Amino acid sequence: MKGTVIANNAAIAINSGTTLEGRVLSTTGAVNVTNVLAYTPIGCGSVYLTGPTAPVLATTENYALFTAKGTLTNTGISNMKGDVGSNLGLTNGFDALTVNGTIHPVSDASTAACAADLLNAYTSLNTLVPDIELLYPAQFGNNLVLTPHTYVLKGSTVLTDTLYLNAQGNADAVFVIQITGALATSAHAKVLLINGAQAKNVYWKVDGAVSLNDYSVFCGTVICNNGAVQMNTGVALYGRALTTNGSFGTSAVTVYNPKDIVNGIGSVSGNGSDVITITPNPFRSFATITLTDASKSSNFYLKIYNVLGKEVLTAAIIEQVTTLKTSELKSGIYFYKVMDNNNVVQSGKLISQQ
Repeated sequence: MKGTVIANNAAIAINSGTTLEGRVLSTTGAVNVTNVLAYTPIGCGSVYLTGPTAPVLATTENYALFTAKGTLTNTGISNMKGDVGSNLGLTNGFDALTVNGTIHPVSDASTAACAADLLNAYTSLNTLVPDIELLYPAQFGNNLVLTPHTYVLKGSTVLTDTLYLNAQGNADAVFVIQITGALATSAHAKVLLINGAQAKNVYWKVDGAVSLNDYSVFCGTVICNNGAVQMNTGVALYGRALTTNGSFGTSAVTVYNPKDIVNGIGSVSGNGSDVITITPNPFRSFATITLTDASKSSNFYLKIYNVLGKEVLTAAIIEQVTTLKTSELKSGIYFYKVMDNNNVVQSGKLISQQ
């Protein structure tokens, strides 16, 4: 349903599965809703979300990886942009040829300043009053879409599958996720930025250990308090990871400077490495799926989800060009994943204009 519904002296009932882009108002009468998605249209009286005030990173902004107290050790070939170091501990295993920044093997003036500024940044994030509590932290992700706010998860958190951060067109919008416990990701988990979201404006405050598991894609500045950090094989971090106290281990990871990320991660346009293209987008009755490499056509399939994370369409991709019937997808925003043997190899956003 689209538009503003005004009922005079009558009740309003919105039943399960309904999506309302607009408002329902009654002069006199109950309004009952069950399992619905309702929102005011963007640009039509809706709140312009900016999120909270970002913390001042100061010298921590120069670091890709840092621990204020503990050993920082890398194994394998890790590539990163930014400094790496420890203020009270040794830094081992990093190669100057693959670190676009300064390697601090022992504490120095820079690491001392970073340790002090890190505490200030943590305090700033920790004192923010959350707008929204996210329940079931052990089931975080699963195609959840978040808009700019301060969120809190009260317990050890496991990120599974995909989390979308939607800036709603505001490139300056800030996201803060407060976790009062440890944070772990499943293998191949992803944090994807959509609608103008920027990695430099995403902050994770974690009171516990952090474990980013194999081939995860993670976005934002991670500030860990009194916990060890482990980044495993193939992890891509669009941001930085810092801890106030704890050992830090990396194994063949890539860390990108968040300021270098302009268009976000997971956009439909891709970055030259997408396995498929979907056109047109926005679409109406049909969409065309084209494989970028026809020799890799045997295992791919496409999954499309609505904004509630419900799977609404699945299609096998067995030809170089596949025509997908989309007439049953109502107007709105959808998200997709391309799977290869149960691994996510591409994801992004689709728009239906029926």
